[in-house]
Amino acid sequence: MKHLLSIFVGILLCAILPSVAADKYSIIPEPERTELKPQATKTLKLLSDKAEASLGKDAYRLTVTPEGVHLASGGREGRLYGQATLRQLQDQLAAQPEGIPCGVIKDKPRYPWRGLMVDPARHFIPLADLKKFADLMAYYKFNKLHLHLTDDQGWRLPVPGYPRLESVASKRAESFGNGTPHEGMYTRGELKELVAYCAERGIEVIPEIDLPGHNQALAAAYPEFFCFPDHNTKVSTTGGVGLYLVCPQKPEVWKFYAAVFDVLKDIFPSKIVHLGGDEAPLEKTWEKCPLSVKYRQKKGMKDVHEELKEFEGKMASMLAARGKRPQLWYEKPWAEAGIYRKGDTVFTWRMGLTPSTITETKQGLPLIIAAGEHCYLDYPQIPGQDNRGWMPTTTLEQSYKLDPAYGRPEKETDHIIGVQATMWAEQLPTLNHLLYRTYPRAMAIAEAGWTPMNVRSWDNFRRKVADHRAFVLKRFNYDLERTKENEPPFK
Repeated sequence: MKHLLSIFVGILLCAILPSVAADKYSIIPEPERTELKPQATKTLKLLSDKAEASLGKDAYRLTVTPEGVHLASGGREGRLYGQATLRQLQDQLAAQPEGIPCGVIKDKPRYPWRGLMVDPARHFIPLADLKKFADLMAYYKFNKLHLHLTDDQGWRLPVPGYPRLESVASKRAESFGNGTPHEGMYTRGELKELVAYCAERGIEVIPEIDLPGHNQALAAAYPEFFCFPDHNTKVSTTGGVGLYLVCPQKPEVWKFYAAVFDVLKDIFPSKIVHLGGDEAPLEKTWEKCPLSVKYRQKKGMKDVHEELKEFEGKMASMLAARGKRPQLWYEKPWAEAGIYRKGDTVFTWRMGLTPSTITETKQGLPLIIAAGEHCYLDYPQIPGQDNRGWMPTTTLEQSYKLDPAYGRPEKETDHIIGVQATMWAEQLPTLNHLLYRTYPRAMAIAEAGWTPMNVRSWDNFRRKVADHRAFVLKRFNYDLERTKENEPPFK
């Protein structure tokens, strides 16, 4: 009798539901493998949650039955990703209470690095806003949060012994002529809290300290660190590439960065520190610096790139002494000059250069794809939106077109370790502006970093994005609707 009752309950729950029931899952990023069953369920109660090491540490299997869900995972990462998928299915069921399909999801990421970069250096992002940003990241299985903490427009990392970082470098008079002062500095405690919050969600926080260039804010606070000290220097209120490169031949510079790296070691458990390394006009700075000229002559260096190579090597050694290693934005002239060391992780970012960069980095440089034409999400996403007079439009479809391997075979691309979208914030003054431009395009980048090309589909992705508007609105109180007219206004 008990057996017959069980069968009867199963029939009631497993019965193929009317046509109003969902016939597909709406999971972003799309799982590696999904086997749908001709049955449906109205419950996603977690019936079992077990470890299964043979799956691999970042893999999971989710079995959806009429009675509920069974989760198996190969490690902590896999369990978190399985839970993230379950949350999306729960949101789908809430939006489609007639039921969702039974099935088996077997899943793991295509690439280990799936990151988003935010830019509090340009516009300060309060801790509460960073936490909300991290919540959405975890929902879409991003696992790296890159914090761009220093630039010409602001310095956000507290460093004991250097009070002018907060009193001077963290403040600017306005932004692009808007007349509104802007400032912000994190405390050590806030950054530690962010690291812990992200770690609970499977997200590693990567700090970036930009050098040798992009340092006008530092020059305003400590002009003595630079080749041509100017005590009238102000924190930048515009964008562009400046001439503020720290001087490699001043002992106080090395003392300062030793203190900076000590702070990073204390706050960030990550073994990685991004050291910038982009847009450094050496020919207008170090090449003319009397101290650098004298040093190069003394050492018999043939050009300023040899001095740069030594500078970057010393920075890497300082990080290594603290158990960390550098990442850098890839610059072809640096590569040609032999600046990068074997094993350095670099990011391809310049528009149109990713295919050649994949080739150039094949021998010894792990590569992360942040291709400007797909991954620069500070650009407008709908034609006709504010582009500040120069930004190209990167549509959702354009972001989705990203194949991190660019169609090449694995033997040519096995040094690619992942993808990252960047949200440079010169024009993103609030969380609302940041989220508006980040999403839904970040969902496309998430799928590019997670999902094999053979199971990706633009039409299916568009369907899922439409479903996710309701999911995100209910779970995060944030609306993903995007029209030409509904972007938050810029001052």
